[in-house]
Amino acid sequence: MERNNSQWIKELKIAVINNDIEKIGEYSKRKLPKFKNIEELQEALLWIKKATNILKKEKEKLAKELHIFKQSQKYNNIYLNNSTNNWKC
Repeated sequence: MERNNSQWIKELKIAVINNDIEKIGEYSKRKLPKFKNIEELQEALLWIKKATNILKKEKEKLAKELHIFKQSQKYNNIYLNNSTNNWKC
């Protein structure tokens, strides 16, 4: 069991270091292993917090991109409506 815990932590650590959003997402769906000692638990908690921060930053980034997209879509709709109105007789 100890090896599995170490492997779990190692894989999460690699995902965090590589900013691998997909892998971090996979870990968010997994059940936590039962840690054998407090050191393992503390290390896992550290990497879980770092993973959470990465996901929060990604969420903020996507929210900004969505806002920009919506604004440009709104502008395009206004522009298209104005340009088609100019062609009416």
